[in-house]
Amino acid sequence: MPISIQSGAEATRIDYKLSLEKEKPKSWLKSVSAFANTSGGHIYFGFTDDTHLAVGLDDVQATASKISELITSRISPNVRFELTEIESGTKEKSCLDLFVSNGPNYPYYYVHERTQEAYVRHGDRSVLATTAELNNLILKGQNRTYDSLPSRYKLLDVSFTLLKATYKKETGEDFILPRDLISMGFVDEDDTVTNAGLLLCDQGYIRQSRIVCTRWKGTEKGTIDGDALDDHEFSEASIITLLNDAESFIRNNSKNAWTIRGMRREEKSDYPFKAVREVLVNALIHRDYQIVGTEVHVDIYDDRLEITSPGGMLNGSRIQDLDLKRVPSMRRNEIISDIFGRLHYMDRRGSGIGRIINSYTDFAEKPTFYSNEFYFQVVLPNRSVASPAQMRLDQYTKTQLTDEKTQLIDEKTQLVDRKLNSDRDWELIYFKEKMLWQVGNSFRSKTIDQIEQLFKRYRYDYSFNRRNIAEMFGISENGASGFIKKCLEKDIIKKEKIDSYRFVNTQIE
Repeated sequence: MPISIQSGAEATRIDYKLSLEKEKPKSWLKSVSAFANTSGGHIYFGFTDDTHLAVGLDDVQATASKISELITSRISPNVRFELTEIESGTKEKSCLDLFVSNGPNYPYYYVHERTQEAYVRHGDRSVLATTAELNNLILKGQNRTYDSLPSRYKLLDVSFTLLKATYKKETGEDFILPRDLISMGFVDEDDTVTNAGLLLCDQGYIRQSRIVCTRWKGTEKGTIDGDALDDHEFSEASIITLLNDAESFIRNNSKNAWTIRGMRREEKSDYPFKAVREVLVNALIHRDYQIVGTEVHVDIYDDRLEITSPGGMLNGSRIQDLDLKRVPSMRRNEIISDIFGRLHYMDRRGSGIGRIINSYTDFAEKPTFYSNEFYFQVVLPNRSVASPAQMRLDQYTKTQLTDEKTQLIDEKTQLVDRKLNSDRDWELIYFKEKMLWQVGNSFRSKTIDQIEQLFKRYRYDYSFNRRNIAEMFGISENGASGFIKKCLEKDIIKKEKIDSYRFVNTQIE
């Protein structure tokens, strides 16, 4: 009876071939190149490609010899591989297991006549390496990383004031210039600044280090008119500044933000600080900076926070295919990873994913991770709207008993909700009547119109700040401050925290 090899989640490292293709060997040699360039893998010859059943090969010895010949002549540089004969369960026929090791002399090319191509593994496919992936492989073969490469800037062109002050604050030790810049890899011996130095210098000369942050209205992009409640692009600064700016944006756009009391950080928040810090740090230090024209995106919705960074997993695997408890620690940028470890922004032991997941222990909704060849994304549920991890038995029973009744009135409820929520006119009418009563003759008609426009956008549900108002009405932030002061005096809006305001809803206050 034919046997079968189960691939499970290891499809990234396994290929199946019914027989050896001798006339067009590129069909399987590209997988040899891909395995050597990523994390290694197996090609099983004598197996059906769809069901993975072992049916065997007619001449195992001749097939093994041909495989060795073709790999040696068409894969450059020489790749490390092993051939093992395995039983097929079919009489007088065996199969072959070709195991290809990865590295260390990256990149590995398929070479034939005028063709020289490097392949990488994406999921269960062997695909041609992109320019950025090929550049990464070349650096890997040289045992270098992007952040270690020299730039066109000299030490006199940059400053490291923030790095020096932050290092002193976080470690208690002095950062001595230029000695430590050289020893840590930010500057070469000839005073040439490395890419790591450009990422940590005060000027932030690497344009694609920027972070684009957006607070969306609702749960999807583009589903509501004027759906961007707040947005900001942070750039042209040290990645330490970018990290702090992105954290502040998330905090200011969270209904329940983390707060500091004494030496303890309160965690009764929409998003746990430690998880937010971990994801942002990983997005900055593990992203692929060679992909020009890209940036890290921070997208906040009513029910979740999404952080997306350019570049997939370094070894070509997909995070969603892996056991999250055993994800290998891989650093695309060694120098900035090291300094962030010294500054205690990250754990050098590679336990970040575990801490992110553990911060949602008490909630049913968990963080999710996704990657492909283009980007890596982490989604953190909003804990203020997430469900508890366990429902009490009496609540569960009550829910079960009332389920049928709920279903019977569901259609009617949906119709009522749809009527009430269509353009939410009832709420706007209520707000206008209340506002006009509050302001009397104190405001000009233009100011009243502006308040109405602001309400149409933010309603009672969302907060806003001075910059939002300034951009919306085309006025200065000082003008926005005056507008806010008037609204506060008339109890139209209330202050939630520093530079964060919300309309006062007297129906629920």
